Amino acid sequence: MLKLILIRHAESIANAQGIKQGQRIDEPLSEIGKIQARKTAESLREEKIEVIISSDLKRALHTAEEISKVFRRKIIVDKRLREMDHDNEKNEELVIRCKNFLEEVKNYTGTVVVVGHGGVNKTILAISTGNREKGAEIFENVKQYNACINRLSYKKEKWTIEIMNDISHLEY
Repeated sequence: MLKLILIRHAESIANAQGIKQGQRIDEPLSEIGKIQARKTAESLREEKIEVIISSDLKRALHTAEEISKVFRRKIIVDKRLREMDHDNEKNEELVIRCKNFLEEVKNYTGTVVVVGHGGVNKTILAISTGNREKGAEIFENVKQYNACINRLSYKKEKWTIEIMNDISHLEY
């Protein structure tokens, strides 16, 4: 069985300023984001993380680095986890990118952490339902707060969403 822990990056400087980033604006984490990333990593301490995969954009990679410090695992960088390029990418292209990623990641066993972005994570969650209508509902209605944790499992050729948008580990 595969356990997938899907995390949205912690708050970036641009997030703090209310700027929509996509791929073109690649800001590092804000001071609050650094705290969020550490808290996220600490909240996973009891997990047996086998693999950490991250988008190559700074805000996701910096979040993944905090998790990597706890588990002493190398980070696999995967450009398919980049946020949507709002200027040059169609929704269908994002869906294909995320489907391809999910097809590949389901070959892992154990627990895998994936650090991505709001739009990418919502797309992965939507695809994992295996149902177009339910997936569309998740994409439209489920939030992805900074440093939130989503938990999915894959067994017997089926994805199951266990938790979405959990930020309980960020309580101060």
